[in-house]
Amino acid sequence: ELTCIGIPKTVDNDLYGTDHTPGFPSAARYIAISVQQAGRLAADMQRVDKYVIFQTIGRDSGWLAAAGALAKNRPEDAPHLIYMPERPLNRGTILKDVTSTIKNIGWCSIVIGEGTLWEDGTPVSAGSTRDNFANTEFGAMGGASAAFNLHRLINKETGYRGEFQITESLPMCAIDRASEADLNEAYTCGRTAVEYALREISGVMVSIDRLSSEPYRVKYGNFPLAETAGKAKPLPDNFISSGGNFITEEFLTYIRPLVGRLDEYSILL
Repeated sequence: ELTCIGIPKTVDNDLYGTDHTPGFPSAARYIAISVQQAGRLAADMQRVDKYVIFQTIGRDSGWLAAAGALAKNRPEDAPHLIYMPERPLNRGTILKDVTSTIKNIGWCSIVIGEGTLWEDGTPVSAGSTRDNFANTEFGAMGGASAAFNLHRLINKETGYRGEFQITESLPMCAIDRASEADLNEAYTCGRTAVEYALREISGVMVSIDRLSSEPYRVKYGNFPLAETAGKAKPLPDNFISSGGNFITEEFLTYIRPLVGRLDEYSILL
């Protein structure tokens, strides 16, 4: 007889049955720091490049794209716009968002999830390559990217010069940016799985159940494997702004204790 215990692990954070997945907080920290630092560069370079697009991984959900919002402390800070797979895009609306931001702030920082779609259901990446599971390939394997195509659209329609940044799998392996909470919870999830196996509990996934955000407290439980396999958990509606191009304070309350404090940088005027 085989004992089967699932241990949640995906940077995409799209598993049902758990508050979040080990790996996600550290990847989110990587994204937030990258957007923060790229934003400082873009602000300084705004006379040359009027916009910068940062693409995150995340096929079906925008958890990592949303994490970029942690970089923002002031209205003028990056990011200004966040586009996620949960909200299909309209080309005219995007161009209005971008030109309005450039007019008001002088430049525009955009974060986009790799799996974001147009309103007609086609990927912004325009990728047609499929993997072994019939999923559309994104990034290098797909030969196309959401960031590149969005960059091309903005440049063509506005004449502005800009740049795009694609980190691909780097958020999965940047141990130098790991979240302390993530490291501790990953270890505890593994230990809990072993304890379940020794008690002959089977057919479940270890879950992290949040008790409170302030102060941050969790407990460990389990969730039926049959109810989490083959599904992707999206960002809930209350985490996405009414305009669909940013996130809410509720999301920030959710993610701050997972990622931890970010460094602050001086701004020379």
